[in-house]
Amino acid sequence: MTDDEVAQFIHQESFLNYCFNRNDEDVRYWEKWLAQNPEHVLQVEAMKQMLILMAEESRERLKQQHFSELQDRIAQSGQRQIIRKIRIWPRIAAAASILVFLSIGGYFLLHKKQPPQQIAQNHQPEIKPGGNKAILTLSNGQVISLTDAKKGKVAAQGNTIVNKTAAGVIEYATTKENSDNAVQPIYNTLSTPRGGRFEGKLPDGTYVILDAASSIKYQVNTTGKDRLVWITGQVHFNVTYDENHPFYVNVKGQVMKDLGTVFNINAYDDEPIIAVTLEEGSVSVSKGSQSVVLVPGEQAVTKAADNAIRVQQINVDNVIAWTKGQTSFQNEDIQKIMREVSRWYDVDVEYEGQIPNRQFDGSISRNANLSDLLKVLEFDNIHFKVNGKTITVKP
Repeated sequence: MTDDEVAQFIHQESFLNYCFNRNDEDVRYWEKWLAQNPEHVLQVEAMKQMLILMAEESRERLKQQHFSELQDRIAQSGQRQIIRKIRIWPRIAAAASILVFLSIGGYFLLHKKQPPQQIAQNHQPEIKPGGNKAILTLSNGQVISLTDAKKGKVAAQGNTIVNKTAAGVIEYATTKENSDNAVQPIYNTLSTPRGGRFEGKLPDGTYVILDAASSIKYQVNTTGKDRLVWITGQVHFNVTYDENHPFYVNVKGQVMKDLGTVFNINAYDDEPIIAVTLEEGSVSVSKGSQSVVLVPGEQAVTKAADNAIRVQQINVDNVIAWTKGQTSFQNEDIQKIMREVSRWYDVDVEYEGQIPNRQFDGSISRNANLSDLLKVLEFDNIHFKVNGKTITVKP
């Protein structure tokens, strides 16, 4: 409740009648209003108690003041004057009490800080989730917003046309062969901002889904034997197998070779590891002199500092939940969760104080507002404050 709203409250006669129980109709009105606006119950009750307290203090001060005045008058006047003063005292006291109560009491109430228990309440901001947003950068440097592009033909490059379907997916179609384009490779880059997600088919038919703050660079035309792509962020692949044209993914010096595969790669710069998770088929993961072949349900984990590849069993459904419109966490710490929150909800995250050392579990639709996600994760003892696009996290 703002200072202006508080000022309106304390200058309403009906509200004062409610606080001091002076009018049954006004009391019923405000009780009904509070039942319809429960979020203001604590603040209204605090105002009520403060007004009653200040009224009592004002009356006491006025009594003492008038008692002193009466003592002075006794020394200067006879009994008759004293009796007259005593008779008019109740009216003077009542009027002065109201004036002092509305001026001094109202001033201190408007400038009084919130009670500590209200400051400590968890503030969960209404921040909306991301959506389908992407940028396509052509080989000539032209940038196309796929978010704003209408369905149909989006661009043409040599013998290749880029289309956007009614479902919002991009697809490549090849026209008649062109010998010049067959020799000169053409590359496109598909990228998403924070708060963005996109999916589509690469020219070879491979289906990709890009998470927020991710990119994939790929060749539009076929000029050699291998199909090679470069990625950042998180990308899910459903590769069209072609024995004569192997499919490779390059990310930070690590290479994945498809052997007829559906897999997920998480390689964000702010994550400590690169994780390759196999959903179907088979994939080879290589880094330096090390190489492993994964089977479904396995995840290969590497770090930037060395070439070691660690293979572990993983719950694939949790890893790929994002591709199905879900946010899922299992035994994750708050820093890990807030990194994903930062990317998907497009907010900057700052920490104050000591961060709780505990694990969180939960799953919720990616269409949910941030406050709903925090409720599912039971962040009941962690507080959030939003300033522009910066969210402050403090215990």
